[in-house]
Amino acid sequence: EFRRVLFRSDAADFYKGKTLQVFVGYPPGGGFDLYARLLVDHMGAHLPGRPTLILQNMPGADSVKMANFVYGVGAQDGTVIGLPLHTLVLNEVLWKDEGGQFKIAKFNWIGRLDAIDLTMLAWGTTGIRSIEDVKKRELIVGSTSFKGTVAMVPTALNRLIGTKFKLVQGYAGSREQLLAVERGEVQGMGNAVWSQLKVSNPDWIADKKVSILYVIGLQRLPDLPDVPDIVELVSNPDDQKVVKLLASTSEIGRSFVAGPDVPKDRIAALRKAFMETVNDPALRSEAAQRQININPMSGEQIQELVGEVASYPEVLFERTRRLVTP
Repeated sequence: EFRRVLFRSDAADFYKGKTLQVFVGYPPGGGFDLYARLLVDHMGAHLPGRPTLILQNMPGADSVKMANFVYGVGAQDGTVIGLPLHTLVLNEVLWKDEGGQFKIAKFNWIGRLDAIDLTMLAWGTTGIRSIEDVKKRELIVGSTSFKGTVAMVPTALNRLIGTKFKLVQGYAGSREQLLAVERGEVQGMGNAVWSQLKVSNPDWIADKKVSILYVIGLQRLPDLPDVPDIVELVSNPDDQKVVKLLASTSEIGRSFVAGPDVPKDRIAALRKAFMETVNDPALRSEAAQRQININPMSGEQIQELVGEVASYPEVLFERTRRLVTP
């Protein structure tokens, strides 16, 4: 009991009067930014010493720029955390990411606000209503780069089941891709977050302006019972291992990290405060009002999940690499 009291006192002494910076690897307005702002609004009250939290957007290279900063440039004292892209673990094991100056499993994972319910959507005027339609004619979809599931999944499906997705890369984030779909620059996007789409573009759903072709996950979504998950789309067991690996990143979802050298007692304080925050009625109420989905996972659980993915056999990574490389 004495040690617990001492720990709380030390943490309170450290964080009192401090500023905790929360970095997001994407521009303002997208889903990652939305979730980070929700945490910033509420977590300070649950950290010992009640530090001030501020949000910093650091877009670049699908959040690799931000991850590099949190891992090796930013302060390693518990005052810097970040929200990276959920597929960074795949980028590392598949591409040995040249731009990534970090080891994904060595981050200290703080916790997850939500899994990420990614879908592939097609604009209604294309006439494409299902994955079978994309086997018959081309669908032009926007993406950020070839290293995210937004591009890796359709590329793999082209080779595994004969779909005809054509990727247009270079968009900064989901907000830009949504606008590109609406303007007719592209015909669809492979990283439409279903729970976010229902809030940001409800008329697309009510007026049937879009069709949802698949879910990047290990199971169907409850309110999209007729839309298959990507594992269902392939039948060969070896092929299913590949798409299961791609789908596993959805479980990582909106998860926050701290640098590898942050003292363990401060990681413990951040993890504890995170879980208190996600269970705070004030955060839950704001999330409900803003229709932000909350499906938390503890930092310890996320740490274990990331470590498991990073330790899969190289033969699986090599097969996946061949299938998703443009």
